[in-house]
Amino acid sequence: MKANKLILLIISAVFFTSCENELDLEPKQREDAEVTLSTEAGVTNVLTGTYALAANGNAYGGRILLYADLLGVTGELNTTDLRWRGSFGELRQMYLKTMYSDNVIIEGTYSRCYSMINAANTVIENIDKVKDPDRQDVMIGEANFLRSLAYFDLVRFFAKPYVAGQTNSQLGVVIRPNAIYDFSVDLSKERSTVEEVYKVIIDGLKLAYTNLPEENSFYADKYAAQALLARVYLQQGNYALARDAADDVIENSGHGLSANYAAAFNHDTDQTEDVFAIQITKQTGLNDAVTFYASEDNGGRGGDFTLRDAYLNKFSSTDTRGTFYYENPANGRILTSKFTDQFANVGIIRLAELYLIRAEANFRLGTAIGDTPLNDINTIRERANAGDLAALTLDDILLERELELGMEGFLIHDIKRTQRSIDISVDGDGSDLLPFDDDTLVFPIPLKETDANKKITQNPGYGS
Repeated sequence: MKANKLILLIISAVFFTSCENELDLEPKQREDAEVTLSTEAGVTNVLTGTYALAANGNAYGGRILLYADLLGVTGELNTTDLRWRGSFGELRQMYLKTMYSDNVIIEGTYSRCYSMINAANTVIENIDKVKDPDRQDVMIGEANFLRSLAYFDLVRFFAKPYVAGQTNSQLGVVIRPNAIYDFSVDLSKERSTVEEVYKVIIDGLKLAYTNLPEENSFYADKYAAQALLARVYLQQGNYALARDAADDVIENSGHGLSANYAAAFNHDTDQTEDVFAIQITKQTGLNDAVTFYASEDNGGRGGDFTLRDAYLNKFSSTDTRGTFYYENPANGRILTSKFTDQFANVGIIRLAELYLIRAEANFRLGTAIGDTPLNDINTIRERANAGDLAALTLDDILLERELELGMEGFLIHDIKRTQRSIDISVDGDGSDLLPFDDDTLVFPIPLKETDANKKITQNPGYGS
């Protein structure tokens, strides 16, 4: 309930600074940290603070969703689905694929994710202060879920993509297996490989699935962990495990599709379709996806990201998803209706995604675990009045992901995992394509990190 959510988000990360550009302990709080971590209440508050870190706008409070769209479209081509019209230079760099290592928005997200990881590690290392063994298990599960969530987006944005069927020895991100309490020492460390980072992610989610209960209020539960595992396995191209994890969530979690498409969005309490959502309240912040996708009247900046005909024309005439937009009366921009309440929760995992994962994995494997791929796709389409398909191709499934999950943080990641290209030709004729593994589709390691970490290697194209 919303009243309980206030408790979740008004608590800070205890001794972790909320500064966008720092991953540090505030000096005045160093002495207090020992006191905080000596009590069950203190350790519990650190876990609560980890959720609060995740809810920040530059993490899962909205911008991580935005980045996937900015990287997945390009320039001013009329043939692209979306157009960036905002004035934030750092975000325009992503849109134009001209990012710099001193981009403070990228730096903020990098630091925020590592703050989440450090807070989660702190909970795990101090869990002995919690007296109830069952409560210990749940807290360890939640910490592992949040840590894996942060690592997954770090490795997807700051490293070359995982490629199925090969040893992914390309540099990933730095793995911090232990909590850091003293930032005055040299913490220099090289990045682990993409393969190694994915192992940490998967191991953490498996543990979370084992430890977490089936229901855990609006915190992560076992099916949130399983759903994120399905997403991770799909990104790897591990279709059998992606299929089985998605099927588990669909069949056993108790979640269901919302009665209609609109009902899946713009709510401030979790609904049946929400497998995991970031909680937002009027007292503790706002939904930062709204900031960039909504009109001024709906709490946004007027529509920094607008829909184009190229996207709307992909929908059938009866598909309610194709009319799920509005025109900003102030400037005539066409905006998605997915983000129209600045205090709504930020949806991270919807059940619809799990149907799409199961359908794609079953289709690629020639199996029908849970249901046939055609039935799963038609289940999604029926909810949107899109009309049933009589037959199915892989392209149909990938298109259905675009129609169902557009503007929800999937675009660039789907392009990379399916090894497609981005059209950057002047007139959109396909004469100039940006490949899925191009250097410009990977975030730079932030300048502040490379200045402080003498062992870390910068990504290609951003200097040494």
